[in-house]
Formats: sequence, C-alpha cells, structure tokens
Amino acid sequence: MPQSARTFGPRQPSHSAPGKCRLVGMGTADSAAASPARDGRGVLDGAFTVLEALAQTEEGLGLTALARQTGLAKTTAHRLAEQLVATGAAQRLDHRYFVGPLIGRLGRCWQPDPRLRRASYQPVRTLATLTHAAASMYVLHDGRARLVIAAVPRGESWVPSGDTNAESTPFTAVGRALLATQHNRPSPDCPTAQDWRRMRACVDDLCGVVTDNHEAAHGICCVAAPVWLPDGRCAAAVAALVLGPKVPPGLNDLVTCAARQIGHNLQ
Repeated sequence: MPQSARTFGPRQPSHSAPGKCRLVGMGTADSAAASPARDGRGVLDGAFTVLEALAQTEEGLGLTALARQTGLAKTTAHRLAEQLVATGAAQRLDHRYFVGPLIGRLGRCWQPDPRLRRASYQPVRTLATLTHAAASMYVLHDGRARLVIAAVPRGESWVPSGDTNAESTPFTAVGRALLATQHNRPSPDCPTAQDWRRMRACVDDLCGVVTDNHEAAHGICCVAAPVWLPDGRCAAAVAALVLGPKVPPGLNDLVTCAARQIGHNLQ
C-alpha cells in the first residue's frame, strides 16, 4: 500500500492500521403531517418534515414560519422542534430553529454505495502518489457532485473541495464527467449544447476524459473520467487536480487507469 498519500472522505469507522492514513468526510407536508398521529410513525414523519423545512434555509425559521413551511399546527411544530433541539438534531438561536450538529455528524457517515469507497480506496491513493496531485472520486446525487473519497500526496496541505451544489456542478470537470453520462436527462444550460454532445461522445469511450484548464478555479487544472459498472451505468467519476498552468503529460492515462481499476473492483 502506498505510504505517500493521505486519504479523505465521509467519516466512518476505520479498520486500517493506526498512522496509515487519515479518514475524513462524503416538501410539502401531506395532510397526515398536519396532525401527526400519536403512534411513533406519525411523530417520526412530523419530525422529518420539520428537519426538511430547516434544511431548506440557512437563515433558520421562526416558529410561525416553521409551521407555515411544514403545514403543521403551531403547537405541533413547537413541540417537535423542541424535541429535536433536545436530541441535537436541531438547534435554537435567537428564537429561530436551525439544523443541529447531530444531523451534520450523521450526514458525514452517509455513503451512496458502501462498495464504492472500498473499491476506490487503493486506486485513488495510488493515483495521488503517481501524479503528485489531489485525487478524488465523486458521485452524482440530486444534481450535485458528492465527494466519496480523496487522497493527497504526503507533504501537501490542500485537499479537493467537498460536495458541489447543483449550480456549480456543470462548471467542474468531475461534474461534467458525471452529467455527460446521463443520456436520459436534459443537458444543463452550460456549457453549450455542442459541448455537451462532444463530452458525451468522449465519455462513452472507455478511455475518454473531461478536462478543466482553469475554468472552475484559476491556477487549478483537473482531469476526470467516469467509473463504469459492468451493466454500462456510470457509478462515479474519479479526478485528479493539479496546481499549474496546464495538464501534465500522462495525467489523462493515469486517471482513466484508476477509473478502470475501480470499475474492475466493483465487479
């Protein structure tokens, strides 16, 4: 196992030997929700309705706004919100409710497919070591590129950014690699329709990559390639980010090699 890369990703229990690497993170209420039943399922539905409403805003919600957003009676919204505060799932600041730290900790443990992290662990570390670049793997979830795992060479202090939002995903190489594999969904508004056709034709080639030369961030180049499942579906995209004026020679081949290895590990 290469010893020259540090690995990052959604936090979860680690079974590797100490010191080898450091793992880090990766509606409208219905009528029943308006008056949660006294059984546990009804209370649970109401609690998640509250959390969903709180997750939609960074400014928090006062009690009146919370009741309006959830469709719950004000007394019910208050009771559920206070119960969530008591458990740490929500927090109350200046009479406004916000998502709490417990939800953040649980969210960092979420994985789109636990097999992906196991299958990508070694190839992503190897990619970081061979390229002296920040290597990572992302999945497409709800229109966002979500970080599964990342690794950086020893001595480097910077790491790939975390999840992208739906607006910025089409501007990144890894986001474009993921979106270009989705032939059953409309192309995003950017870049142009002609660019999307070109990228889709490129990623359909098992050796195809999507490159970003300072488009997403000045001074950073990125190469990304899809990870294909045996049934022809795209499972994820692996990427390498380098600081420099242009993509180094050979980087494309190393990224596609890592993508193929992860796909092989998923068989």
